[in-house]
Amino acid sequence: MIAETLSHYRIIEKIGAGGMGVVYRAWDNHLSRDVAIKVLPAGALSDDVARRRFRREAEALAKLNHPNIETVHDFDTQDGTDFLVTEYIPGTTLDEKLTGRPLPEKDVRRLGEQLVEGLAAAHEQGVVHRDLKPANLRVTPDGRLKILDFGLAKLVRAPEATASIMETHGVTGTVPYMAPEQLRGERVDERTDIWAAGVVLYEMAAGKRPFASELGTRLADDILHQSPPPPSEANPSVSPGLENIILKCLDKDPENRYQSAKEILVDLRRLTMPMTAVTPRRRRRRWPVRYAIGVASAIVLMAVAMGLNVGGVRERLLGGASRPQIHSLAVLPLEDRSGDPQQEYFVEGMHEALITELSKIGALKVI
Repeated sequence: MIAETLSHYRIIEKIGAGGMGVVYRAWDNHLSRDVAIKVLPAGALSDDVARRRFRREAEALAKLNHPNIETVHDFDTQDGTDFLVTEYIPGTTLDEKLTGRPLPEKDVRRLGEQLVEGLAAAHEQGVVHRDLKPANLRVTPDGRLKILDFGLAKLVRAPEATASIMETHGVTGTVPYMAPEQLRGERVDERTDIWAAGVVLYEMAAGKRPFASELGTRLADDILHQSPPPPSEANPSVSPGLENIILKCLDKDPENRYQSAKEILVDLRRLTMPMTAVTPRRRRRRWPVRYAIGVASAIVLMAVAMGLNVGGVRERLLGGASRPQIHSLAVLPLEDRSGDPQQEYFVEGMHEALITELSKIGALKVI
């Protein structure tokens, strides 16, 4: 179809193929911009009823406006060819980035946050993806993750090697990323996408899928009955916090998984914000912050004044020969050597308090 025209879109090059059909980069002659044209497989929309249903779904998807979700522009038919027009997203799919090796945890957290932000936005509009997998996640050159083909899996049957299982159970999806209830042909909802997101996070963190069997029936049986091994078995550098998030996503009972994508987002953000994390350590009685800082500052202030002989204070208090006096002082930032991130506020407070208190000494210039 290269150089052909569908409606007012001129086909430029083929950029992909999959369950949604063949994908091309095209030029929008009306708005002078690159777009992606997804030519649906022949027979995917077998009649006008199916085509109208697909159009309604495309219209609903076009209302999703989120930086982590592919934007739908148009749906049309020409000479028996059904095609969907979406934004053109440069970059590579996540499965192209995953080459059997884990990603650095900071990248897993960053991409994971963007993934669940997109899911949360779609779920709020009642849209479930149903076929979330690395091939449907594109990462732009500037590191932004975009979810592709949102909500279209139920409308287009993918001609994949796992079709026999899908046809037997009357469901759609890609088996390695399908939740147990999806394999059983039961009702799917937002928690089904949460399972798939857990598989994607597992693959990014461990460098492999949680269930690795190549045989479709064996793979489905493992998903239904076997517990996934902790990702730290494949990659010991996976942090306990990230591992707990992944395994909660992969609980076989939907009631025991995260109940919303927003819950995952909160826990992922806590991994990068240790000062706000809730720790299980025993509560200790603490002095009020201002009082503690004031007392500590006074002690340090006295030590500084005595040690540097500010204004001759040492001779006045202890007697002895007159020694050179300090007339100016620079207070450098203090360093927290406790190893406890929760003490950072205390260190910063002491630094400010020292500058304030030392400035009250008339004989001393404080920088």
